[in-house]
Amino acid sequence: MALAGRKQWKGMPGELSMQFERALVSVVLNIAEGAGRATAADQRRHYAIARGSANEAGAVLGIVEAYRGVDERILCEIRSRLIRVVQMLNRMIG
Repeated sequence: MALAGRKQWKGMPGELSMQFERALVSVVLNIAEGAGRATAADQRRHYAIARGSANEAGAVLGIVEAYRGVDERILCEIRSRLIRVVQMLNRMIG
C-alpha cells in the first residue's frame, strides 16, 4: 500500500489498518511455509490458510470502502491484486 494511501486509513473504525496488514503478512508467510512442506496435502493446507487471509484482507477493503475513507483508485488496485492472489492460490490448492 502506498504511503499516501496509508495515511488515508487513519480514522477508520477499530484497527482496520493493522488488521489489513496482518492479513497480508499472513498470506505471504503461509505461502512460504506451504512451499517448504514435503507433502502436497500439507502444502495445500497452508495455501488454503493463505487464501483465507487474502479473503479477510478483501473484507477489510469492503469495510473501508463503505466508510469511503480511502481513495477508490487505491482500493481498486489493492482489490485487483488480492483477486489475482486468490486465483493463484485456488490453482495451487487444486
